[in-house]
Amino acid sequence: MKTKAIFWLKLSFLIGTIADALVALNWYFIAFGINIPNYLNGYTGSGADYQLAMYIAALFMTGWTIILAWGYRNPLERRDLLIITALLLLFSVITELLIFPNLLNGNGFTTAILLRLALVTKFSFSYFYSRKI
Repeated sequence: MKTKAIFWLKLSFLIGTIADALVALNWYFIAFGINIPNYLNGYTGSGADYQLAMYIAALFMTGWTIILAWGYRNPLERRDLLIITALLLLFSVITELLIFPNLLNGNGFTTAILLRLALVTKFSFSYFYSRKI
């Protein structure tokens, strides 16, 4: 059971690290003026203020990428990082649906919501499964 729990935790940390790295890279591209949709919500913005916000967000996402990679190295002891990440992802989905429904819409937004909910499910499963040992 312990081996399976470690496997699921490591897989979640690996998936989270890759996902966050891709989002951080996307946000760096946006910050440097490349006009592409935001992977997290499908939004395509413009302007120096949006670029600055994406640069700051990319720095923090890079930090979270490193934290999740760090969790991979010691998954049982750092599994709480997964539930924190899951709660933040869930909070982001709820906030966007309640506050920004007119700004964020379309296939990109729907896909991003579904992917985040899949991550919430995966991280939560790994966390609670590992609590059984």
